Amino acid sequence: MTASWERIAAALGAGRLSDLELAGQLGCKPCVVARVRHELGQPAFPAPECPAPTRSARMAAEECFEENAVVIAGGHVTWRGRTTIHGVPIVDPFVTAARVAFRAHHGREPEGQVRTTCEVKHCLAGGHLADRVMRELARGDRRALDACL
Repeated sequence: MTASWERIAAALGAGRLSDLELAGQLGCKPCVVARVRHELGQPAFPAPECPAPTRSARMAAEECFEENAVVIAGGHVTWRGRTTIHGVPIVDPFVTAARVAFRAHHGREPEGQVRTTCEVKHCLAGGHLADRVMRELARGDRRALDACL
C-alpha cells in the first residue's frame, strides 16, 4: 500500500520526522516522501540525525563491546552480539563494534571507515584494525603524513 500525497503532506506538516522514519510509519518508500517534501518546498531530511555520542553513550558502547567480544586463537576477536544484515558487528544502530575496538586500542577516534588488516573477516582485535589515515600511510600517501604532522 502506498500512502497518498495528501497523507504524506499532512504528516510532514505535523512533525519533524525524516523521510526514512515517515516512510516506515506510512508504509511507502522514502523517495516518495522526499518527492512530496520537495514539492512542498521543504528542505531535504533523508534520515534521522545521528546524535553526538555522550560520555555515557561511549561507556555503554564499551560495556557492550566487552560483553560481546570473544578472543579466539591467533589473537583475533570475534563478535557474538548484534550485526547488520551484512554481518557487520554493531553496538548500537549508529556505532560499529570496530569503531569501539579501534578507539579503545589506539586511544583516538578513527577517521573514516575502520577496516580489518588481517585475514579474519570482521576481526575486532584493536591491533588488527586500521582507519583511513593508517591505510593511506601504509600506501605511502604523503598527504596523510602531512596531515598528521
